[in-house]
Amino acid sequence: MSGTRVRRRGPGSRADEHHPTRRELVNAAAIVAERDGLAALSVDSVTRTAGHAKGTFYVHFADRSELLIDLHRRFHEELFQRIRESSAAIPAGPERARMMITSFLDGCRQQVGVRSMLLQARGLPEIADLARQRNTEAAREIASNLSAATPTPLETAQLLVGATVEIALQELHTGKRLSRLRSALLNMIPD
Repeated sequence: MSGTRVRRRGPGSRADEHHPTRRELVNAAAIVAERDGLAALSVDSVTRTAGHAKGTFYVHFADRSELLIDLHRRFHEELFQRIRESSAAIPAGPERARMMITSFLDGCRQQVGVRSMLLQARGLPEIADLARQRNTEAAREIASNLSAATPTPLETAQLLVGATVEIALQELHTGKRLSRLRSALLNMIPD
């Protein structure tokens, strides 16, 4: 018999992270998070929304925490990509840092439910570690735009990232863009 044999996964094996069904499950998790929040994000709700059997979930994720980590990564990878695209044409410097911060806040406003769920999930150690890593990455990127404007670019960027996260949280709670807070934050960026 010629042809390619389909390799079956055995018990306990995992599908690769680019598998279409895994993406469907992550997309379903985003829908559930957007609609119902972290408390409702269960294996049952995700598989039901994705139209898959519960067992399918465990081919792709060890548990709910692993799904949350993947959802966190996806949200931030997509958001950071949009930030890079929106600021690419601006030369390195304070204006680029302002554009990056504005793009982050706007991106959080576009995916309010997912952002809300991820903020709630920060109490989980594995999500808290990822959030710290993302904040460090963001601070380094912003610092690279402030090196000519301040003798402490990394420290200034760390403070700006913390304030940006706080504004994102306040906008999440109020359900609206807080222009005065944004303006105050952007004015804190040294020229």
